[in-house]
Amino acid sequence: MFKTNFVHFSDDHVIYNCRPFDGYLAFLPQPIETAPETHLSYRSFGGKDFCWFEFKDTKLSADLSMQITAPGNYLWLLINMRTGISLTLDTRHLVPNDMLLCYQTLIDDHMISLDNNSSWFLLVGMDGLKLQELTTEYAQLKPLFATVAEEDISHRIIGTMNLHAKLKRILNGLQQMEFRPFSTYYQLANWNIRFFRHVFQEMEPPSIDRTDHEIELYYKAMAYIRDNFYDDQINIKTVASALHVSESTLKRAFQDKPFKVTEQIIEFRLQEAKECIRNSDKPIATIASSLNFACPKNFKRLFIKRFMISPLQYRDSMRLKRLF
Repeated sequence: MFKTNFVHFSDDHVIYNCRPFDGYLAFLPQPIETAPETHLSYRSFGGKDFCWFEFKDTKLSADLSMQITAPGNYLWLLINMRTGISLTLDTRHLVPNDMLLCYQTLIDDHMISLDNNSSWFLLVGMDGLKLQELTTEYAQLKPLFATVAEEDISHRIIGTMNLHAKLKRILNGLQQMEFRPFSTYYQLANWNIRFFRHVFQEMEPPSIDRTDHEIELYYKAMAYIRDNFYDDQINIKTVASALHVSESTLKRAFQDKPFKVTEQIIEFRLQEAKECIRNSDKPIATIASSLNFACPKNFKRLFIKRFMISPLQYRDSMRLKRLF
């Protein structure tokens, strides 16, 4: 049996691809192989709060299972780029091609299974203790992690989504990294936060009752606002009109949610502004204007209220982190 620090391969007799590994994590060091004739087509990396594992192979000689081991509460994103793979929790879940599955494990071990086809997937893990910090910073995530009724569950399926072009662009950003023994973990951790945020902004829980009009309307409105928050004309009236409902009906759909309609528009703009500040050298005023904030002073006030730090201080803190 081969093993990384958190993945155990079930069969060391499977013949692997002998071509150079060319996945998203190809910049990581090649794993040490205990059998020279076996070519393990994966990369693995982990630290205190996050871990990463990618498997990419053009053809397996037999079915292969991998035991994933992480202590207690862990949150996972299983991203499948090629051919269906199976995830075994209490039951088996098929993850189709170009699909992302988010799930939470509350036990130490679970299984991922591959059949003897071409396989390519990326598994990203985050310590579940970080969930409280994540939902504090991104209040719109709270409905996804609402307390479940069952007390003795071993896992939770949080949601699924298609691997669309924007997420693929973020994944492609991994290919720009270079391995450095000290700083790579922090670079990948920052990448994780960006990727998790985009995923959670779009993900819907798997058990939405589509007979409940207000719940369905809420998620439709969230999708519309997410796609159109750049528009300087977007407001509660235009959102209601686009969804063919009255403003009062739309307001009811946002009752007891983290943000009201107008607040949600501002939230998406602030989150986009935060990313632009972190990943570009554009002037703060230019970023504020491009996202249709009334003026730089108003943008600064909203940014401080939301993130407890000024835009300029946030940029300086991100630059300081990159130095290390």
